[in-house]
Amino acid sequence: MNFIFSNYTLRKASMLSLVVLTLTYCKKEDNFIGSELQKEDLGVNQLANFNITTYTKESDSLRADELSTATLGSMNDPDVGKTESSFYSQLRLPVDNVDFAVNGSLSDIVLDSVVLTLEYADYYGSLDAQSFEVLELSEDMYIDSAYYNGKSFASNPTNLVVPGSRVQVPDPITSVFTPTDSTSAQLRLKLNNSFGQKIMNESGNVTLSDNDNFVQFLKGIEVKVNNPGQATNEGAILLFNLISLNSSVTLYYRDTVAKDTLSFDLLMNTNCARVNKNVHDYSGTLVANQLADSTLGADRVYVQGLQGLKTEINLTDIMRLKDSNIIINKAVLKIPVDNTAGNDFDPIEQILIVRNEDDLKYLLLDQTMFAGQAGLDNVGGQWNEDDSQYEFTITRYLNNVLNGNFPNNRLTLETISAMVTPNRTIFYGHNSVVQKPMLTITYTKY
Repeated sequence: MNFIFSNYTLRKASMLSLVVLTLTYCKKEDNFIGSELQKEDLGVNQLANFNITTYTKESDSLRADELSTATLGSMNDPDVGKTESSFYSQLRLPVDNVDFAVNGSLSDIVLDSVVLTLEYADYYGSLDAQSFEVLELSEDMYIDSAYYNGKSFASNPTNLVVPGSRVQVPDPITSVFTPTDSTSAQLRLKLNNSFGQKIMNESGNVTLSDNDNFVQFLKGIEVKVNNPGQATNEGAILLFNLISLNSSVTLYYRDTVAKDTLSFDLLMNTNCARVNKNVHDYSGTLVANQLADSTLGADRVYVQGLQGLKTEINLTDIMRLKDSNIIINKAVLKIPVDNTAGNDFDPIEQILIVRNEDDLKYLLLDQTMFAGQAGLDNVGGQWNEDDSQYEFTITRYLNNVLNGNFPNNRLTLETISAMVTPNRTIFYGHNSVVQKPMLTITYTKY
């Protein structure tokens, strides 16, 4: 069976959108391959002198809506330039018919503060101070609409974060402790009370009767950063669990008559329209030159998450093995990594390799089925820090190419969960003087 996905849409942080197609399997062909194959003493035949071409391209457009993880922040990577992430989300009432009034009056109700709380899931980069902004949307969002990365929603220009809360050093590690409990690490942004007061002023009105009416009144929020002076090697992309119960906008208020201190949460949950947005600026980097001229990918090439970059690989002379009396027992593609020490931008943990045909992308057979089991482990692609490389097993794929079942089109290296993976990897290209990609084939004649 063969798996296909259009535009490499990786949804819900760790799921691939896959469609099953039928496939004709390998067949024997009795032909002589030639004298360039080397046979070792133990009878194992290997060949490793293949020409490989590498180049960098921008990643394909990806769906950015209803992801469980939100990305926020900016970073200035010395190799791939600047990345800035933000997100949009609706807010929802926890119950219908909300009424803050006491005996029909708000005169005894005092709003103390409004706080946006976001539960950390992870981070990537350097935990330097960042300046945060929260804006109220003026454009509708719809949960049943498809939104792609780069989509912007109109918002009011006023930053709702109070001045004393805007600049913070992110702390995604330290738990938050209360007198009765502890919770996961959180980013807490204090918002202007006017934002909460306008909600409380609708108390008892149809505006707060249900969520259909509420999202017409409060269309949502945009959460972003503003870090124009960020230096090279500074900054981080912060990952948040947006649908956690700890992620919400909370109104803290008092009933001055009953002397009660109360709170009310506006929720971000699976019923909210949510959209991530990532912007990359490659100005002044080698990446910008490669995107303008793909032949410059001979020395180094790149894979970057958050719909950033992908590496294309052409096995330019694999077809010289066609019509030969061999069966490939194992084919391993090794891609070495330039893992420069001294910065916080680690390589991607898992890279996906796909084949291309008719403007569609297909998972390799080696990944989709091996010994009756499907999974990424069959094809590899895990970051090997000890050897500073990625290794891909592409045996079944190459057998099908040589037997005419697949065209010998380019292979693509991309990021799994690309809209929520901020990491990047720098590969040595095909003309690197340090290391080069290598394809090693072990085969038998028949």
